Amino acid sequence: MLNRLAAMSKAAEMKVVQPVPHLPFGRPLPSWARAPRHRLGELEIEHAPMLYIPGVLKSFDGSWLARSIGPLIERMHAARPIDLIDAHFGFPDGAGCVSVGRRLGIPVFITLRGFEQERSRDFFIGPQLRTAMRAAAGCVAVSETLRDLALRSGVEPQAVQVIHNAIDAATFSPADALGARQRLGLPAGSKLIVSVGHLIDRKRHHVLVEAFAAVRREFPDATLAVIGGRSAEPRYASQLEAQIRAQGLQSSVRLVGNLAQPEVVDWLRAADVFALLSAREGCCNAVLEALAVGVPVVATPAGDNAVFVQRGRNGEIVPVDDAPATTRALSAVLKRTDWDRAAISSKLGAQVGNWGVVAERVLAFFRQRLAGIARAPAQDIAPRTSGAQGG
Repeated sequence: MLNRLAAMSKAAEMKVVQPVPHLPFGRPLPSWARAPRHRLGELEIEHAPMLYIPGVLKSFDGSWLARSIGPLIERMHAARPIDLIDAHFGFPDGAGCVSVGRRLGIPVFITLRGFEQERSRDFFIGPQLRTAMRAAAGCVAVSETLRDLALRSGVEPQAVQVIHNAIDAATFSPADALGARQRLGLPAGSKLIVSVGHLIDRKRHHVLVEAFAAVRREFPDATLAVIGGRSAEPRYASQLEAQIRAQGLQSSVRLVGNLAQPEVVDWLRAADVFALLSAREGCCNAVLEALAVGVPVVATPAGDNAVFVQRGRNGEIVPVDDAPATTRALSAVLKRTDWDRAAISSKLGAQVGNWGVVAERVLAFFRQRLAGIARAPAQDIAPRTSGAQGG
């Protein structure tokens, strides 16, 4: 998301507003958010404290977000009229921004990034999400599956466009695998499977560990390295560690933790195969980055993984929660020695482009939709804006 915003800031005047969840006397604002704003690279990010009660009353988050950002957006709009609001994630961000946009007369676009699939099924949140998507000037979906969700929710086909995430080709590119292994202290000839994703249930690392235990019977020297933080679901991380101990894999499964990008790239370049068995994704950056490095991928069809991973060409697609199928796929990939890493990387680059290309696609969609709204008769516009109260 930040990569896209940074690229868009070079092509359009833009301000970034970040709601900062807090609970008075329970979850105070972090120290960095007590200032009005902070800088992240080239982006200046304005802070908007937002009331947040962890775990309960989640259906009110859209309303609380609207109250959080509303006054700041209103001041910005008074100082210089805002052409549009680009809300990332359908709820609470999309619902809250649609509410603010309706009140101030500002068109709102919603970028659907992945969480919308599960939130659309929530009894209280689902109707708010669908109302916000229909009321928005347009929706950017980072995958075909999210576009399908928008269409099923009643969004007009011309009001939703798929624009996949991109990759930073200057960082994620093929290079010498042996050199990467030397930097990581890994033996040259052993098989290495790498996964990148937070230690959370929906990434299904436990299924990968189960499959890997079977892979080890065919490749006894194989190693599995899982890169990702454990803070989001600490209980899941503990369960994963217990599974590794129970299967006697302590010496062959490495939970590496969070790493800086250059270190992640080294692990990908060193890998024989990348594996991620997610139950749900939007447009999975980890899969795109692995392909950009030229590593064959074993993944589930979550999100648009099957758009980018083709059997026998750059990896294998396996069903969600199917450890035996994953074992067979990993074994097939590891047995092959003729993977063309340069070709895998080149094809991915042609499919998604860079972040500058993505930014131009997004801005072109914004311009197209705004022009269409400006030309539409008032009676055609009214139904789309009348039900926009998201929270």
